[in-house]
Amino acid sequence: MKKTVSLLLVVAVLSTVVAMCFAGCNLFKSITLDEAKANLEGAGYEVTVMTGEEFVNSDNETYTITAAELEHYLYAVKGDDVIRMYFFVSVDAASDNYDFMSDSKLLGGQSNSVVYFATKQARKDAKV
Repeated sequence: MKKTVSLLLVVAVLSTVVAMCFAGCNLFKSITLDEAKANLEGAGYEVTVMTGEEFVNSDNETYTITAAELEHYLYAVKGDDVIRMYFFVSVDAASDNYDFMSDSKLLGGQSNSVVYFATKQARKDAKV
């Protein structure tokens, strides 16, 4: 009886580890600028992309982000749906900046080195 219980426990643990490995394959994969742009344009959004430096020097900047930390900024709109995506140079840069960023009208989130603020549908369309 003890052997059967032990064997079942080992099989359960191994099955869990295998399932986590398969599920975790995309855990550290972040969406790229090209993927997000293609997803949004494919869903009918009007997409604007700026380099980090262009965004920092524009009138659109509402946060104190440095051009050295921000690689690209993407803004997309379709009707009432909107998404703003900030592509940072690293996960740490994204996390540090996300702590000070907010938008009361949009859902915010972070996916590795990308910080975004979006409506539910825009987030779904961008596949973030």
